[in-house]
Amino acid sequence: MFVEMEHIYFAEQCDEVKERKKLVCYTQTKQPEQKLEGHTTLQIILQQEEDALLADLSKMNRYMLRRAKKEPYQVIVKENPTDLELKEFQQFYNAFAKMKDTNRVRKFHMQTLQLLREKGALVYTKLQNYEGDALCYRLYIVDGDMVLNLYTGTAAWIKDRSDLKQQIRFANRYLLWENIMMFRNRGFARYDFGALTNKEEIKEFKLGFGGQEVDVYFGYLTDSMIGKLFLQLRKLKFKLVK
Repeated sequence: MFVEMEHIYFAEQCDEVKERKKLVCYTQTKQPEQKLEGHTTLQIILQQEEDALLADLSKMNRYMLRRAKKEPYQVIVKENPTDLELKEFQQFYNAFAKMKDTNRVRKFHMQTLQLLREKGALVYTKLQNYEGDALCYRLYIVDGDMVLNLYTGTAAWIKDRSDLKQQIRFANRYLLWENIMMFRNRGFARYDFGALTNKEEIKEFKLGFGGQEVDVYFGYLTDSMIGKLFLQLRKLKFKLVK
């Protein structure tokens, strides 16, 4: 079914109903809306002194970042990753997702990444060692002065490389901190981790980098009959999957 869709990130408010001629997907909007779902996210104010950002880190994170500097890490940042690079990310992330029993990156998600890239709204970051072994990926949506963490995947699924054990252990924290510094230096105002989940391990990891909790909203709005039918079919699909 063809439905004209618009995806809006970080909106201060939602459009009036009369303007919703198509299906509008809102992500991280600040304005409550009856048909949107809410969650709590964690945001870091980037425009602070580096010492202040470091002081907000947990003691464990400061130790692990100091230790990570001894590893043979290389950070790759691209705003226009190739289709091949996105495919390599997909394969890496899906191996990670299988281990974590979470959602995989499928064809639709790849198309979204390609569209974000064409709009200049995607930042691709990769951590590898000197031999070129991929250790961690973090992909972001950027819009205005905001940064939203979209995907994070580490090489924790690699079990047959004892030589990578220590490198993998520090990879996620190291890449995250390097990215925070990069976005700060580029003039971005806020780094958004995404929703604080109920999984204590993930929640503790995010809170260990400081920041403040913010209520935001997400979901679909439409005043179109076709759009409403699409949403009904989408809900049915998810029920069948479950």
